[in-house]
Amino acid sequence: MELTRVVISALFLLVAFGLSSAKVEEENPEFWRSQARKTLQSVLDRKLNTNVAKNILFFLGDGMGITTYTASRILKGQLENQTGEETVMTMDTFPNVGLAKTYSVDFQIPDSAATATAYLCGVKTNLNTIGVSAAARNGVCKTQKGNEVTSILKWAKDAGKTSAQ
Repeated sequence: MELTRVVISALFLLVAFGLSSAKVEEENPEFWRSQARKTLQSVLDRKLNTNVAKNILFFLGDGMGITTYTASRILKGQLENQTGEETVMTMDTFPNVGLAKTYSVDFQIPDSAATATAYLCGVKTNLNTIGVSAAARNGVCKTQKGNEVTSILKWAKDAGKTSAQ
């Protein structure tokens, strides 16, 4: 019982006195404003690439939302003996990054088939269906016919693009 009181008292003192691992410069608001200016300026200084893309790299973290990505950033930093939040992931340095909101029409939590249809075909569909519109019903085969949707691969082929050999 006495040990418990000692531990609780020690924790209270740590919180009460605000024991922090913050560096002195991080306590200064100008440090953060300067960091933001540098980041913004580096983006503004990029030379825009106006060429037609020869190839596209499509990175997809199925199930990787903002919270998962943030947790990954923090873990990576902590494994490098930092606090984690300040860590820069490789994906953070890409000049162009996008987010896609994927979900099933008939179910709040989608599966990979429905999300693949969303990001590859630009169409939301039902749970457990792939490459068809939401007019197709899971497990009802006769609803599949006529409700097929085209994908980015077909669009690329129709535009005269070829796959890498």
